[in-house]
Amino acid sequence: MASDITFQSEIAHWTWTIAFFLWFIGLGGMTSIAYYWVRKAAVSYAILVSIIVGLLFVVSHLARWWNLPIVVWTMLINLHLNYTSWMFIGVCVLSVHLVMAAILALSHMEFILRRIPFLGFLRHVRGEHIVGNAFCVLFGIVGFVSVIYSGFLLTAAVGVPFWGTALIPVLWVLSGGIAAIALLELLYVFGYVDERVSLFGMKLGLGIDALKLFAIFSLLHVAVTLGSQGARISAEQMIWGDLALMTWGGVIGLGILVPMALSGYMLSAGKNKALIAVSAVSALAGVLLLRAAVLLAGVWEPLA
Repeated sequence: MASDITFQSEIAHWTWTIAFFLWFIGLGGMTSIAYYWVRKAAVSYAILVSIIVGLLFVVSHLARWWNLPIVVWTMLINLHLNYTSWMFIGVCVLSVHLVMAAILALSHMEFILRRIPFLGFLRHVRGEHIVGNAFCVLFGIVGFVSVIYSGFLLTAAVGVPFWGTALIPVLWVLSGGIAAIALLELLYVFGYVDERVSLFGMKLGLGIDALKLFAIFSLLHVAVTLGSQGARISAEQMIWGDLALMTWGGVIGLGILVPMALSGYMLSAGKNKALIAVSAVSALAGVLLLRAAVLLAGVWEPLA
């Protein structure tokens, strides 16, 4: 390995903390789309918790996280805003997503709505009518943009050529969709959503898993054959280097092949809640490991 190559994890420390942030945001974002069809309280609560926990992870990564409110307030009152910054865009998108998720979750809390009469209008947010449908469509769009942002956050990173490809956002959307389906499967196992949701998710998950596998191979192939030195080293780390076990055993084996095999078996032999739970947990773990592997594989190159 070239001596002038430095892994970003050694300097920027974008490792498991950021991986969990990307995982939770992807989970909450893609589940926000699913909420349009599955308007259950448990789904709205899961979305809100995912966003909050994801934001806590990224805030905890800051060197001086306690200084963040002061910085944001100073920027707002002085209107010193960088509208082209991915960080600024991300703060706006995630803030809107968080507020909408909180409104949606609150709309399902009847014990609060009954005690605070003026909040009764929130019932319209979850309803199957014009107001409810419009809110849910907008909520799904904001959730999708959150996932796209989390992908472009990597592509915008200067000096890490492995991340500088549009395949990252595509892969984030596909894997986020898998995570959302896995979450709905777990909610079905615990009785919070209907069986039809589980059956549809199982069929849809098979197709998305195939696309996800193709996207992973495409990312690695392009980096090895057409990428710069840094991109090639990153891909080689995932293919046969230190991250090979995580890639082949975790991302592909545990995260894709196991859920595909179990889903295929249950679609032909009948559903089993224990197997559904195993498949869902495997898929969720695979999505997390994918984000961790891509982050840990990132290396910087000297700028020409």
